[in-house]
Amino acid sequence: MAAIRHTLQRELFTPSDEKLLSVCYVSKAYKKKKMSFLCLTTTTDTPSSLLLYQVKKNDKNIFKKKQSWSLSDIQIVDGVKNDSMDIELHIDKVYKWSATTAQERRTFISNLYTYSCNLAQRPQFRNIPKEWLIDPSSLKESDSITFTPELLTSPISSDYQPITEKEAADLKQMMEDCEYAVSNAELFMETLSKDLSILDGENVQSVLASEACVTQLMNKFSICLKMIFLIMFHFITFTYISQVFSYLYKIFFISQLDISPTYQRVLSEAELPGEKEELSQAGVALLKAITAPLPSGLDKLSAVTEQKRRLDKLKAKFSVIVARHLNNLFIHLGNDVGDMSMSMTDLILPTHQAVHHELEPYTELMQLLRALDNKAFVQLTKVYTDTMSKLYKRDLKRFFEEARNKLISKRLQANTSKSSGPKAEDLLNPAPICLLSGETWAPVGEGNLLDSVLDCMLSQMQPVCLAEQAFCISFLQLDSVLSPSKSTEMEETDNVSNGAASPGSVTSTASKKLERQVNEEVRATMAAIFPSLEAELNNFIAFLDKIDSFWCMYVLVRLSQHVMSAQDTGSFLSMTFASALIQVKRAFDKFMQAQLQSILCDTKVNRRNKCGILPYVENFEPFARIAEKIFKNSDRKVDLEKWYTKLVGTMFEAIVTHSREHHKTPQEVIKMENFHHLYDLLSQLKISVLDHERKEAKQKYQDALRAYVTQYFGRPLEKLNLFFEGVQAKVGAGVKESEVSYQMAFSKQELRRVVKEYPAREVKKGLENLYRKVEKHLCEEENLLQVVWREMQGEFIAQYIYIEELIQRCYPDSMFTLLLTVLLVTTSEGFFLEYPKKVLTDFFQSLKEKKEAKKKPNIQHYHLHYYPVVHPLSEPPSKAPSKHELEEIYK
Repeated sequence: MAAIRHTLQRELFTPSDEKLLSVCYVSKAYKKKKMSFLCLTTTTDTPSSLLLYQVKKNDKNIFKKKQSWSLSDIQIVDGVKNDSMDIELHIDKVYKWSATTAQERRTFISNLYTYSCNLAQRPQFRNIPKEWLIDPSSLKESDSITFTPELLTSPISSDYQPITEKEAADLKQMMEDCEYAVSNAELFMETLSKDLSILDGENVQSVLASEACVTQLMNKFSICLKMIFLIMFHFITFTYISQVFSYLYKIFFISQLDISPTYQRVLSEAELPGEKEELSQAGVALLKAITAPLPSGLDKLSAVTEQKRRLDKLKAKFSVIVARHLNNLFIHLGNDVGDMSMSMTDLILPTHQAVHHELEPYTELMQLLRALDNKAFVQLTKVYTDTMSKLYKRDLKRFFEEARNKLISKRLQANTSKSSGPKAEDLLNPAPICLLSGETWAPVGEGNLLDSVLDCMLSQMQPVCLAEQAFCISFLQLDSVLSPSKSTEMEETDNVSNGAASPGSVTSTASKKLERQVNEEVRATMAAIFPSLEAELNNFIAFLDKIDSFWCMYVLVRLSQHVMSAQDTGSFLSMTFASALIQVKRAFDKFMQAQLQSILCDTKVNRRNKCGILPYVENFEPFARIAEKIFKNSDRKVDLEKWYTKLVGTMFEAIVTHSREHHKTPQEVIKMENFHHLYDLLSQLKISVLDHERKEAKQKYQDALRAYVTQYFGRPLEKLNLFFEGVQAKVGAGVKESEVSYQMAFSKQELRRVVKEYPAREVKKGLENLYRKVEKHLCEEENLLQVVWREMQGEFIAQYIYIEELIQRCYPDSMFTLLLTVLLVTTSEGFFLEYPKKVLTDFFQSLKEKKEAKKKPNIQHYHLHYYPVVHPLSEPPSKAPSKHELEEIYK
């Protein structure tokens, strides 16, 4: 701190005529890295002024005054806490600093208090111990206080230098020994002068007495000079030896740049392919000489410069020999037909293994060319990629054209067998999309053939592309795109950017960057070799739209299978397939969206006849079976299941919407038949993701059935129902059931009058008309007539039992039998009184059999839980009959 104090005084305050009184090394609170100095100074002019400065170091390591305040401007000095290092100064705002040491903090606060004692406006000192605050005017001689050197410094600058304590004690002792020191100052001064003369004489004598010591010292100086000369001799000797070793060292490194004459001849006159091995060995020696490490400064020697010039000439010759031969070889191999292991009628993509076998022996020369002349290597790589791109462009064009012809020929064979089939030129237009809203479901296409052709194509492309990629990685050194120097630079950059990152994380990051760059280099090379692969594949996928209306499903499943089974997901072929897969997925979504829109917008309801089953409900079965067959055991079935949910949900909405548009068929009938058909279909398909929709379809079907029965059956015995509702109201109001017949409005005579209003012929005629109306509403395909009539039968029996029970309770001795006059046509009176429910059932059954005798229905499927089967009421309820039992019953 003393050195810093001296530097601050010299550099900052002396030029401005100021004196540094106290200094404290502080930092801003919560920012420990930003350090500065708080300096308390005074001016040398009169009157003096006390100032407080904040001093900082700039980037050039020079002290600069950042801020300054007058000591009188300080309002509050806050010590915060006794055990903390914080200082808060309230001036124009609150400044918070933290001192580096507790002693500096205490000294600085004490000096602030001491120098502010003489000011008219003193700052307030808070949270500071009292022993730190010392007022110099209140001190007494008896006070035992230890002052620091800073506290003893006067606030006013002067040239006076105080004597030390030892000097003060000696002066005091001398004045006590001389009695007249105070009374006679002149005599005291004379005495002091005499004593000083005596001391000077003794001092001269002591100097003369030390001559022997001086002589001894000079002898030692002579010995030291001799030792210095000896050291200098040894130093010169060692310098010479080091120069000799340096010369030998240079000769050793220069010798590494030499190449044997044999290798020089091979590098200049070699002919390929005869001297391939010798040229490889000479190239290795040339690379070793060029990359030999040299000490700094050694490359400026003329011998080294000359040798490097010769090496560059040999390198140029080597590059010309290798590049010329390989360039000619690439062009020659560009006419390769390929390996055709099968007949020309089979769908096969030819491989070029012969080209690879021909070029494999030149792999080492390509590596040397890359290391010695990268520019020639890049040009040679371009020649290779251009040559092979022409080969593969020709092969892929022929390959995809053959696949198209195979599909077109099959389509033409299928069309020529039909008299009304489309012509061959119709294949130029896309096949019509088979929509769910269509009146007839006739999907166009050969799905199995398309799937087999597509699988064969993808399987053929994969080995060809992977073989070419493996050869390029080996031959063109694509797995070492970074040189060692660049790799080192990358690691150093990562170390700097990561700061305090661990070595393991730095190495991992560098390896990931290297691997990513290798993959990008490989993909770029493969894209140059197969420039038409992606375009040909996309054109073929677009062509499939003309072959099969479900083409997007087949391509999505098959292409996904090849993408997911690829071992190297970052390869060129995988990326190409993935790009095509994205387009196919969009086409699949577009196809399913078209199905969705066709349900809502394109469905045409038949308004002339019965509505029956709506087209999209009927067509959903073949649609779902085809889709399930295509997506069986596929990983992309999740995409299909998402659309299943949307399609069925849209069908639910569309059924309700289209039921309102038909004027001849009631809404409840349309909803009942379509929801029943959809429920039956979902039960047969057993698609797990549609289990919730299956239950919902069943619920909607049952709700529509109840609503239809309630609306069209109603209450055939309306007046009787109203009469007994009044009876029930009286009973509810507190009237006893046995006393209801004594009420005027509900007497036995009134009951007889109401019963007479329902003669047997009219009731029977009304029920027959109702049966005919129900038969007219329902379609024959769904065969729900028996189900609806059974539901109405149950409703009628429930109403009858309700009325009959009230008669038995409220009119016990009246011997009333409600439907005696209604149903005598079918049974005897005694049997009706004993088994009224059985009689009603037989009556409804007779109405049904009467209609069925005219037209026997063609049963397409069975409703196990709805077929009405007559069982005696006295027997316990039995389980629903099986399918075989139903067949026996209806035979």
